[in-house]
Amino acid sequence: MPIYEYECNEHGVFEELRPMDRSREGAECPECRATAPRVLSPTRTNLVPRAVSVAHARNEKSQHAPEHSCHHHPTKPRRSAKPQVYRGKRPWVMEHG
Repeated sequence: MPIYEYECNEHGVFEELRPMDRSREGAECPECRATAPRVLSPTRTNLVPRAVSVAHARNEKSQHAPEHSCHHHPTKPRRSAKPQVYRGKRPWVMEHG
C-alpha cells in the first residue's frame, strides 16, 4: 500500500498508509480527528546511480550492524630493513661511459 501525505490546518502534515482507491478521500488527523485533505508530495525515487545507492545503504547498515569478513588475505613476506647491494651489472640501468 502506498503512503500518502495529508495536511491538517492546525497540526500540519502527516502520513497515512491506505489503498490507492481511497487516496482522494480526506484522512483523519491523528491529533484532533478533523478531516484533512491530501497534499501532493514528491515521489521517493532514487535519483542517484544504483552503485552509489547500494554503497550508501551498505554504509548505513554497517553503522548499526557491521559485517565481519571471514576471508583472510595471504600475508606478504616482510622486506628486510637492510638495503640490497647489487654486485655486478644491472641490466635495467643505463650506464654512461
